Amino acid sequence: MLHVILLEAALELIPPELSALKQIQKHASKRNKKPNEILLDQSNHGRSMTRLEDGDRRGRPDIVLFSLQSLLETPLCKAGSLSIHIHLQDGRIVEVNPTVRLPRNHDRFVGLMEQLLLKGQVPPTGDPLLRISNDSLSELISTLKGSSSDALTLLAVEGGKKSNMKSLIETFPSDMDIPVILGVGAFPHGDFQGNVRDVFETHIELDRDVMMAWHVCSEILWAYSLKHEVIAKRYSDA
Repeated sequence: MLHVILLEAALELIPPELSALKQIQKHASKRNKKPNEILLDQSNHGRSMTRLEDGDRRGRPDIVLFSLQSLLETPLCKAGSLSIHIHLQDGRIVEVNPTVRLPRNHDRFVGLMEQLLLKGQVPPTGDPLLRISNDSLSELISTLKGSSSDALTLLAVEGGKKSNMKSLIETFPSDMDIPVILGVGAFPHGDFQGNVRDVFETHIELDRDVMMAWHVCSEILWAYSLKHEVIAKRYSDA
């Protein structure tokens, strides 16, 4: 099974140090919300974000949206062979139900993420389609590995082992029961923080130029799907 983790996602509510700023107050008022109830978004709050020490790594919910769109509703996901998690910059983990149907519209997606960050899950009651847990990244990876001693952990990063579609297919285990865990940075600039690099055993680079997170997700997903002939099996099961 393939497990994708969007790492250090630039997804958060307006931080306290910006909530009193005029630009933030005005935007929140326009949406009939309090500043701490709206999503930090570089397209709306870029000028204010220059006050944040690490502002160039934050406020990009579109990266998460495009990455999720590239993963959900794919043959691999429909076959039940894909799991998705979002690792937030504060360390918390969002569990994504593979059956969730995300809004195609960016503004509606932002509203959904605001509800998630305020309530802890979406929908607020009943079976969650999105849920925040307090597990650490290391705990999540340990859970995804399970009892498998052959689990493969990959981090897509500059300077990793140069990999193309053929080498990726050869890298993946033939047994789909062996977990393959992929980490993809979901922030716009900079490097991973803390020990994120250390929790992934194998580092890979997919191109000489930096690739967008959603392109990395797509390339890995289709390489894995080709390895296991996912589409062919879905036709034969029909």
